[in-house]
Amino acid sequence: MYLTTEQQDILAGKYGEVKKLAMETLVKIGEINGAKRFIPVKSVHLVLHAYKSAFDAGVETAEKIAEMGGRFCVPTTIDPYGMDAENWKAARTPEHYAQQQQRLERAVNKMGVIPNWTCTPYFGFTSPRIGEHLAWSESSAVAYANTALGARTNRQTAIVDIFCGILGIAPEIGLHLDENRKGQVLVQLKVDRPLKNWEYPALGYLLGQKLGARIGVVEGMVGSPTNDNLKAFCSSAAAAGSVALMHIVGVTPEATTKETAFGGNIPEETITVTENDIVEMRKGMCSNTTDKVDFVALGCPHYSISEIIKVHELLNGRHVHPDTAFWIYANSYALRLSEKMGIRQELEELGVVIRAETCMIISPVNPEWGFQTMMTDSGKCSYYGPAECGTEMIFASVEECVESAVSGKMEIF
Repeated sequence: MYLTTEQQDILAGKYGEVKKLAMETLVKIGEINGAKRFIPVKSVHLVLHAYKSAFDAGVETAEKIAEMGGRFCVPTTIDPYGMDAENWKAARTPEHYAQQQQRLERAVNKMGVIPNWTCTPYFGFTSPRIGEHLAWSESSAVAYANTALGARTNRQTAIVDIFCGILGIAPEIGLHLDENRKGQVLVQLKVDRPLKNWEYPALGYLLGQKLGARIGVVEGMVGSPTNDNLKAFCSSAAAAGSVALMHIVGVTPEATTKETAFGGNIPEETITVTENDIVEMRKGMCSNTTDKVDFVALGCPHYSISEIIKVHELLNGRHVHPDTAFWIYANSYALRLSEKMGIRQELEELGVVIRAETCMIISPVNPEWGFQTMMTDSGKCSYYGPAECGTEMIFASVEECVESAVSGKMEIF
């Protein structure tokens, strides 16, 4: 593997022990995967972010790297906080958990992280461009960056992304290379109208199951999906499968045509998806045994300001049912905007709880809440929710989620 003179000096320890450790690790990863060289990255996104997934070992590792002098040299953002950043006590977060989360926060802050605490760094924080190389770890953000923006990143791991941030480089492997971004499977979408909002995550979930880690080329998508549609689609595909890149013809910058997306490859398989397939997938994303809705959770990935506005419009002054918890998860960028618009205050008066900079998957769900059935508009949450939150799941549209939050029971239409 080729190393520049500076990189050789870093490996020899001339720039300190922490950079040497980072270089040793990245060289090993590069050599194992056949990398010829390193490439500079424009930004990094960390997933060493929540005590729920980091445990004591992760906290101690972050502290050790920070104590060794590890500092980020490129813009480095971070995934959602491991508990409600504003009201963790009101959320009944265990004291030990909160203390460990705060230790982790201090360690990454010492390294120079941009503390945005979100799974949607592409909304309001970093705006990657086509062809730019990144070192991101959050699976849904990786899929979005590659699919919607045409940027280039692999699905990094928690420690590797820290070392990429310290050195500002990544091994030139995987989706950083042209030859590894070519389509492999043709997806023929047979829906002759623009997809409804809920159909994007359901379609993503379906394709995640069918594709695994293969690169699909979606042909036949009518209309122009919004950024929120693409966010929902990509996050579901990344959760239900291991999708890091999906070419949507006419949407993905590298997929102006089907032929361009395949780059000379012959499809190894053709998958046809009909409207009925998407409807059946929706049913398969549900596991509820009762119509009673205990918990409506929106914002996985984090809700954008436009989605918060939509919920406000749908509620239209109606109060949340007293026996149903209605929580929205969003990053600080969207929350501050909602506050300036007066929307957050009105939602909270109607019984909506705003959870800042965290999400239902990586913050502890207290058994005292007694949630049996969760409803969400998120394919990602539908996938992880039953295991991480210990609840039955109902996947629905945002309109149905709001109506169910008001009535206290499942409203599907």
